[in-house]
Amino acid sequence: MTVNKKRVLQGVLLTVGIAFNIWGLLTLVQTAGHDAGLNVGLTYIDKIPHIIHKYVIVVITMMIGILSLSNWAAQLTGKKRNVLSIIFCAYSTILTIPLFLTFILCFFRAGGILDFDMVNMICDDLMDIFKTPGAYYTIFVLGSLMGAVFLVVPILSTYCTVKNIDLLKVILSKIKKENKVEPSNDAEEKAEKDLPEDKKE
Repeated sequence: MTVNKKRVLQGVLLTVGIAFNIWGLLTLVQTAGHDAGLNVGLTYIDKIPHIIHKYVIVVITMMIGILSLSNWAAQLTGKKRNVLSIIFCAYSTILTIPLFLTFILCFFRAGGILDFDMVNMICDDLMDIFKTPGAYYTIFVLGSLMGAVFLVVPILSTYCTVKNIDLLKVILSKIKKENKVEPSNDAEEKAEKDLPEDKKE
């Protein structure tokens, strides 16, 4: 990649990252602060009937923003790359922990052993949308797995960036080693059969 193309790519990633993070944070404030009378101008969010759909917009926009910033940081070199990668990873982790915990706590809310306003709203909304226990418990499981992935992947990616590890290359190399076929003994066996009787051991 030429220097100019690399700069253009970095500019696009940085712009997209900043724009989507701002959009995601404003959507989060508009959603979470609605009952408190907070309004940041995203009034279309207030017209969405289900609160979970509002948070889906938050998750998608923030995910695009964080991935863009992380990729932008990975394009840099030296200490600047490492520091920014760690900062964006910490930022991602702080935002993802509530998502992960909410889906975990939904199991307790659905079982009637938890009463916490924020979890209640999201869990009750999911139960209202999916109706049957089998359906909404499946969503709780999938949401918990998604939260776990969103926690682990940025941390692993940042570690590889800081340590200069090409994770994809390592994985592909490991797969190739495991799939390598061991030399067959058929040729040796055939050669031994062809030997005269007095030559065989």
